[in-house]
Amino acid sequence: MRYALRALKWATIILWLFLFSLVVTLVYSVLNIRIEVGDPQLIMENERIVWAMPAVIGNAGFYGIYNLNITTLVADTDGGVLLKNSTLVPLVQKGELYPLWHNVSLNLREIPDYQVYLLHDTNFTVKYSVSLNFARIIPCTLSLSSIMPWGAPLYNLSISDPTFQPINATHCMMFLNVSFENHSPYIDLNGTLNIEVLNENGEIIGIGEEIINVPSHQIYDETLNILVNTSKATYSGTIKLTFETSMFSYETEVPYEFG
Repeated sequence: MRYALRALKWATIILWLFLFSLVVTLVYSVLNIRIEVGDPQLIMENERIVWAMPAVIGNAGFYGIYNLNITTLVADTDGGVLLKNSTLVPLVQKGELYPLWHNVSLNLREIPDYQVYLLHDTNFTVKYSVSLNFARIIPCTLSLSSIMPWGAPLYNLSISDPTFQPINATHCMMFLNVSFENHSPYIDLNGTLNIEVLNENGEIIGIGEEIINVPSHQIYDETLNILVNTSKATYSGTIKLTFETSMFSYETEVPYEFG
């Protein structure tokens, strides 16, 4: 009985020493995880804006880091999720420096009611979370958030009342001023502005196409000339304007009346 108690005593001591050393090494290892984030790079890929964020995970501890998950979520002012993207690293070995890229991709056409953001500035909320399982024993999660200003590429879009100048018995020239400010820090606006002049019966009586090239934070202010067939004209009608770029399309209509 005495030997059994002595053995149990030593087993308890050894167990506590093991637990103590485990806690010490775990705490040391957690404190020696280093995450360095570099400057994000902005990449335009066809219809997408990609924020590519480089990072290096340094594991200077005694144990591996498992299931490292970096998630970015972008929400509107009402909390609606606009996009979400995650990067998963299954394992970062002890003593390893693990480089990675965490990419967040935005396609305007995939955002519900995205055309609202073409005309109005706003702020998006960006939420970041990092989760991992340390040594397959301790799960850890870190969360933070920031505000990302959004600048509208067609901010303050203004279309003037058209004026008309007769050319001959069947045609006249229509003059239409279009202006807006590209408030977007991400998008250089390159594309076309297509114009259709319709009579009150919906018939096209004039068409035009303008190349637009408006860099970030620049103003577009142009008076467009469109040849109109007055032989099919009615007293009133509609002018349809369509902005087409690789990033988005936007259509609007304005009424007109012949003087």
